[in-house]
Amino acid sequence: MKASGIPFLFIALLAVACDRTSTEHASPAAQTPAEAAQKAGEVKTSTDPAVNPHAAVMADFKARVEKYAELHKDLAKGSARQKEDTSAERINTQKDALAAKIQAARAGAKQGDIFTAEMRPVFRRLLAPEMKGADGRDAKAIMKDDAPAPGTVAFKVNAKYPENQPRPTMPANLLLNLPTLPEPLEYRVVGQHLLLLDTASALIVDYILNVIKT
Repeated sequence: MKASGIPFLFIALLAVACDRTSTEHASPAAQTPAEAAQKAGEVKTSTDPAVNPHAAVMADFKARVEKYAELHKDLAKGSARQKEDTSAERINTQKDALAAKIQAARAGAKQGDIFTAEMRPVFRRLLAPEMKGADGRDAKAIMKDDAPAPGTVAFKVNAKYPENQPRPTMPANLLLNLPTLPEPLEYRVVGQHLLLLDTASALIVDYILNVIKT
């Protein structure tokens, strides 16, 4: 009885081993289009030179926006501290105080301080494919729906974004292809131009003209 049981035991162990091997070498689950797009965006904006030929540009951009975020944090104190549990009038007063402090601290700021000359063509290349085809048409429609009135936004560093104008929604396919920003910075596309906006102070931090073709 013992001898006859050995072949069955061997077969059972062999079956388990084969099943484990096939599991280990099985192809990964197919990615959804959204997951694939996110993964592609991470590669395009990576600061790792092994996976992204523009890694140095991305690293420089990351350092510049993080430096601005630290400045914002240092200045958002005292009368400029943002408090949500207060009146709308008080919130506006705090926002104006913060904007004034940032404008003073960046009095010499100019276009290109964050979106450098090396970065601008990279950003254009990142966005150009996303403005083509069906996804591009959808993105243009989204931005057009809540676009500010023509001529109301001043393309000037340290200028205030008009409070009475909408801030165009950034389509998901565009955001996935751009580097992640620290708070309170956000991207906005106005017409053909890309703005870097400080949403807490409503200040234009930097911009790139003619970044997309509409």
